[in-house]
Amino acid sequence: MNAPVKTPNLRPSSVNGNPMTRTFCKLVAALTVLLISACASGGLSTRDNDKKYFNASIGQVNHTDQYLYGFRVNGAYGANASAYGGDIAGTCCVRLPVVYRPDLTVDITYDLTLDDGSKHNWKTKTAVPVEPYSEPGSLYVHFFPNDQIRVVVSNWYPTGKGHPIPRPVNPEWNREKERQ
Repeated sequence: MNAPVKTPNLRPSSVNGNPMTRTFCKLVAALTVLLISACASGGLSTRDNDKKYFNASIGQVNHTDQYLYGFRVNGAYGANASAYGGDIAGTCCVRLPVVYRPDLTVDITYDLTLDDGSKHNWKTKTAVPVEPYSEPGSLYVHFFPNDQIRVVVSNWYPTGKGHPIPRPVNPEWNREKERQ
């Protein structure tokens, strides 16, 4: 009599029968799809041959004494910034033409808080002009008092000498220097 032949398991044991690993793989796949769809909804193109536009990282510069809890440029999320703070453009992305055109604008939704953060103050400004640029770079949104906003494209960080708008200065720092 012949004994039944046992077929070897060809799947790795870490995937076969381990529900935790299968769940993790499904979660990674779902997050990947979510990330790709988020980029697509922000106006990003998957066409490599489209040389008329570029994807600009988004940076924020806060020239106010309020905390910037967040903002969006044409639906793409930007980061937060402390009062009189700003940082490199580290959020992806908004789609801009490689060659500047005079009618270029963006829509901005932002939240400058009114107190310790318990009262949010979301506002929207539509058709904010993008200032002229000569080469592709990162898009920086500068928030000023009285809901004034300037948008520039630059290859310089907000603290760099070549950035088109001087970095914000906290007036309290100047008062402290005068006292010393």
